[in-house]
Amino acid sequence: MENYYEKRWRAVLIALLGICIISYFPAKKILSKSDFMSEWGKILSSRNKDAANEKSNSGINYRLAVKGISSENFISGEDVFEEGTDVLITNQEIEAAKSFYILQGQDEAEAEQSAIKYVEEYNAMYIEAVNNGYDVTEEEVDKYVSDFKIMAKQADNSDDIMKVIAQFESENEYWEYQKVVCQKQLPIQKYVKVLEEEYMAREGENEENADAADLWNKELDKIKERAAINQNYKKIANTGSIDKKFKI
Repeated sequence: MENYYEKRWRAVLIALLGICIISYFPAKKILSKSDFMSEWGKILSSRNKDAANEKSNSGINYRLAVKGISSENFISGEDVFEEGTDVLITNQEIEAAKSFYILQGQDEAEAEQSAIKYVEEYNAMYIEAVNNGYDVTEEEVDKYVSDFKIMAKQADNSDDIMKVIAQFESENEYWEYQKVVCQKQLPIQKYVKVLEEEYMAREGENEENADAADLWNKELDKIKERAAINQNYKKIANTGSIDKKFKI
């Protein structure tokens, strides 16, 4: 039987696919698991290239966030979908998440709603993590990704991971992409782990209890919703309306 730490490793390997908090497998059997992973890899690779092109073609760039390691990354003003109090959401993030939900079997309108909710909560949780002292350094990110290059090849689901990687021009391109993903994923992961431990201690439960885990997941949903509300997101109609605090 898989122990707690093995579950943790597996969860992080799933996150390294670029899916992060959203579920791993398609909700409806539209594609085989193999085809699903290949299609998801194509989406990630395409969005990665689009984001790079947007950045290189822009005259004015904006920070992804006003705090934390992501504040060192920038995007084109044309790629800004929404602005939060402390973080910007990109069109690329929304489109990638939307494509994922469509692969799961949702129609386009439903997928867009799911994508916006997911991306808003994900970015808000990054800010909450940083605000609570769970930021990371570039060195931490590099070591984390380096470790999981090895783990990915040894994992039970390594074939799935390789199907995603194969859609990038090179394995190196994939791992460089994952470094950017981990800049937000790692702080969230650290923060959520502490919140979970605190919740289980408060309730007198442990992570091995399935019922307690279900209750914790419901509590986490509430935490993510509150974090998104705290960001007070607003749609960006034009680059002129982006707050100057995000400008480089």
